[in-house]
Amino acid sequence: MRWFEIGLVILLVVFSGAMLGMLIGRFLPPHHLSSETRAVISVSMAVVGTASALVLGLLISSANSSFSIRNTEVTRMSADIIRLDQLLRRYGPEADVARDSLRRYAAIKFDDLFPAGLGGKPHVDNPATLETLEHVQDSILALNPRDNRQHWLTAQSLQLAADISETRWLLVQQSASSIPLPFLILLVFWLTLLFASFGLFAPRNFTTAVALFLCSLAVSAGIEMVLDMDNPFEGLVRVSSAPMSHAMEVIRH
Repeated sequence: MRWFEIGLVILLVVFSGAMLGMLIGRFLPPHHLSSETRAVISVSMAVVGTASALVLGLLISSANSSFSIRNTEVTRMSADIIRLDQLLRRYGPEADVARDSLRRYAAIKFDDLFPAGLGGKPHVDNPATLETLEHVQDSILALNPRDNRQHWLTAQSLQLAADISETRWLLVQQSASSIPLPFLILLVFWLTLLFASFGLFAPRNFTTAVALFLCSLAVSAGIEMVLDMDNPFEGLVRVSSAPMSHAMEVIRH
């Protein structure tokens, strides 16, 4: 299930809790809705609201950390691609085959990480991309250095190619969600209880229903943004493609 669909489910669940609270309040005897009852429920829901804020803060911290790490890795990969191309250019015409393979790798990797359109699905673990990267490494290994300068350039190029491969595998291994599902379920449950308490004592009119719906929408949209940050190659909140675009522009010349 995509994160957008999960956001819609959260909206429906939380708003349904508010409507259920209004429905229950309609059939309860008056003494169940006294000021003393309202005070007890308000204090109890304050505890639930505090716990919800703490869990939401934990989810935001986890998603932000995951987003920052992957954004850094994309930037690092882009810089390594530029550095590798510069080393191969300095090596001489003999490294043109490796440079051509590197350009193909950068183009394929860009399409893998940043598919066209919002509906495009990233393909982080694309075997064709890995094969192209291995061809870059094989082309560097096929070089025959003639002096110390070319020996050094070859060694540095191989190291950068290995770094690019390492970053690629890090992105693959980190593709799973970092947000624990039990925390998300618990948070939605607490928010549903909270909104049910709002509906329990709320006036039963259209304005109140709209206000509760908008509040439910705001909460579910916030959780949706957190989930998008945890999946930064698709959705509305994405890792910037600018570093990879710049790398492709540089190595074309």
